[in-house]
Amino acid sequence: MAPAVAAAPPPSILIAPPLRRRLACLIYEGLILLGIALFAAALVVFVIHLLGIEHKAHLLRPVMQWAEFTVLTAYGTWFWSAGRQTLPMKTWRIRVITSEGTALSVGRALWRALLCWLWILPALALTAALHPSPRNMGLLLSGGVLLWAATSLLRKDRQYLHDVLAGTRLISVSP
Repeated sequence: MAPAVAAAPPPSILIAPPLRRRLACLIYEGLILLGIALFAAALVVFVIHLLGIEHKAHLLRPVMQWAEFTVLTAYGTWFWSAGRQTLPMKTWRIRVITSEGTALSVGRALWRALLCWLWILPALALTAALHPSPRNMGLLLSGGVLLWAATSLLRKDRQYLHDVLAGTRLISVSP
């Protein structure tokens, strides 16, 4: 008897949710991530104070950036693996699956979380090089995010570039 082969997802599942809904989810997600990043930063400051090494302020920024990167990447990895969803994804009825239509493994979710940094890394690199005002830094970050989102409009399946690279896709979930 031939081994069973997993059936491919139906074509309707391969189309991403509308960009408007994905961007609304992203804004909601951003608010949650901001809170998580602020908590991680506060924890770093607290630990540095406990250790009594405030005089080594030059270490504060890289340690804080590393802590925030680690915590935010872990957040995405945990929520996207094993078929879980973040609160914004549940609210906006969006789920992430593999290109084959299955739940993400921890490794695949981690890879997707790392690739998600492509949304803001170019803008962060520009801000580091140009030292813009806070207003212009916000414009650079917002513009970078919108340009990245717009790349999905160039694809027939409307998937984001990081999802294509990660072998994942966003789908709509029935209420």
